[in-house]
Amino acid sequence: MNADFVTVLWKEWKEIVLERSAGGSGSYRPLLLLLVLGIFVPLRMGPEKFFSAAGLLIPTFFSAVVISAVIADSFAGERERHTLETLLASRLSDRAILFGKIAASVAYGWLISIACILVGMVTVNVANWHGQILMFHDTASWLLLLSGPPLLGGVVATTGVLVSLHSATVRHAQQTLGVALGVVVLGTTFGSTSLPAAWKVWFGRIILTWSQTDLVLAAIGVMLAIDLVLLAAGMARFQRSKLVLD
Repeated sequence: MNADFVTVLWKEWKEIVLERSAGGSGSYRPLLLLLVLGIFVPLRMGPEKFFSAAGLLIPTFFSAVVISAVIADSFAGERERHTLETLLASRLSDRAILFGKIAASVAYGWLISIACILVGMVTVNVANWHGQILMFHDTASWLLLLSGPPLLGGVVATTGVLVSLHSATVRHAQQTLGVALGVVVLGTTFGSTSLPAAWKVWFGRIILTWSQTDLVLAAIGVMLAIDLVLLAAGMARFQRSKLVLD
């Protein structure tokens, strides 16, 4: 399992870096993100906002956006390139194929977010240099920095794999995934305004009384639970015989 997982992970990583994000405008997207999230946004935020848990929400969110741009290719792309049958006929285990594809996409998004944060740290320090290096100090920021991108990215990656498994083309997978994520975002935004007044008071009390560390830990728990549910769904949906017939 471990050797098979590494094989799939390395294969997917090379494809993401050299193919899926290359060519056309795709090759410039990481550089554009570094420019915007690593220089422009940190300069606008300043050191107090940037070096906080709230400041890390932006690169965390965009790491998930990066993953959504490449995960649709995971199985639909193999189907389009007529390499899916070869992959499924290999000795690689089902879990190695599934986990390897998910892990490669999550690692790619996490790397982009870390790169943006590192560039942002340099930018803020250079723009606000007073003889002392500025960096993250609170526990909530470090928790979000280390766990936010992979957990949120895991939600997007596992959702994308579920969509890509039974999509005929990459374009169809991207459109379906985009609609699904849009529904979730809009549903969460508008649904929160429709909550009963008692629920709003309860959530407001939590936000006001809980520490940032407690809030981040709660969010980590929720994201982890969603990741596990979606991963279990992906394992149940991944059936070689049906994929070959498709």
